Amino acid sequence: MKIYHKKNFTFGLFALFLAALNLVLNLRQGFSWKGGALIALLGLLGAASLIRSLSQKYSHADKVEELDERNRLVKLKSRSQAYYISQFVFLSGEIALCAWGKINDSEPCIYLGLGLMLAFFISLITDFFTWTYYDEHT
Repeated sequence: MKIYHKKNFTFGLFALFLAALNLVLNLRQGFSWKGGALIALLGLLGAASLIRSLSQKYSHADKVEELDERNRLVKLKSRSQAYYISQFVFLSGEIALCAWGKINDSEPCIYLGLGLMLAFFISLITDFFTWTYYDEHT
């Protein structure tokens, strides 16, 4: 057997591993319908990914789909928008939590706000360095 699409193969193995791990945990802690649904979903997803990665025809179709210019543009735009939304959420959460903590003398709220402030700061630094890198290399 030859693996034609290594990324799908790795994902399939990982999904099957998670399904087996959930099966073991559900058997030890008592089986629930939520756990069974998760096991079935992970098992089907992993098996389908493995089958697609071992089939030359399906692997070729997946690679063409990944390299399609329109799909890459949509992915780039969606990630960019998600980044801006997350920055807005970090900033508003930081302001709201710090203000709420100061008004109610609640230190945990202030610490949560500071944590969001750190996440916002990291996203700004990352944005600066990636902008600098791509500005020089394009």
